[in-house]
Amino acid sequence: MRNWLFTVAAWGSLYAGFASSSSSFAQTTAGIPAAADQFSSYEGKALEMGSGKMLYSELHFMRFNAGSMRARVVLYKCPNGKAFARKSMQVGADPFVPEFELQDARTGYREGVRTQDGELRVYYRESSKKNEKSDSLTRSKMLVADAGFDAFVTRNWVTLLQGKSMPLQFVVPSQLDYLGFKLKWKGAGIFQGEKVQTFELAPSGLLGLVASGLDVSYADKDRSLRSFSGLTNLRDLSGDNYEANISFARADVKSYENASAMNAAQNQGLVTSCSAP
Repeated sequence: MRNWLFTVAAWGSLYAGFASSSSSFAQTTAGIPAAADQFSSYEGKALEMGSGKMLYSELHFMRFNAGSMRARVVLYKCPNGKAFARKSMQVGADPFVPEFELQDARTGYREGVRTQDGELRVYYRESSKKNEKSDSLTRSKMLVADAGFDAFVTRNWVTLLQGKSMPLQFVVPSQLDYLGFKLKWKGAGIFQGEKVQTFELAPSGLLGLVASGLDVSYADKDRSLRSFSGLTNLRDLSGDNYEANISFARADVKSYENASAMNAAQNQGLVTSCSAP
C-alpha cells in the first residue's frame, strides 16, 4: 500500500510550494512567454523523517500570468547537487487538474496526466524496462491532480478555516485512477517566523483506518506552501516512496525577467545514479 497510496504527494507534486493561484510568486514553461508573464524559482529541502538525513532537494521554476500559475518545471536533485528527476506541468482551463509528467532517470519511472484526443488520461511506467499503462479519467468538481491541490486549498480556504472538511478525489497515476480523500484544517502555528495554517489530507473510508495522512502548512498572508510532512511523490531504489519533511524558505525565492532559467531546467540532463561523481 505504501508504494501508491500517497503518490498523491505529487504536488511537488503535492508539495508544489508557493504555487497557489493567489500566491505573490510566479511560474513558467519552455517556449516563448507572453509579455505579461512573470517568472520565479524557489527551493525545497527534503529530510528523512526521524533521522533528518538529507534525501534530495527540489528546485521549482514557475510562470504566472494574470495572477494565476500557468506552468512549472521542477528539478529533483541528489544531495550532491546532480538532477535525477524532472516534473513538467501546464495548467489549462481546470486549475485543479493540470497536465503533468514526472520522470525519474534512476529507474525510468514515469507518471502523469495528459489530454489526448480530447480525453483526460492518466498514465505511468514502472521502469525503463516496462511498457507504459494508461486509462481515461472522468472530470468532476472534486477531481484534483498534482499541484492542482494548491488551487483546491485556495478555493476552499475560508470553508476549511471554519472547521469544515472537504472531500476530494486525488489522482494516483500508478493506480490509473483516483482515490477518495478528505481535507481538514488542523490549526494555526508559526513556521520560520510567520503565521501558517496547517491542513491534513487523509484517505476516506476504510483506507483511513490503516493509513496515515499528510500535513501541509500554508502561509496565512499569501497562502503559499511553506512545509510538507509525509510520503512524497518520489520513490527510492526499492520502489518505496520517501517519507520526508520538506520546507520551503522565502529566502530561496528568486525572480527572473524571462523564461531562460526555466527553459534551461526543462533541458537539463538527468543522472541515472546519485552515487555518480
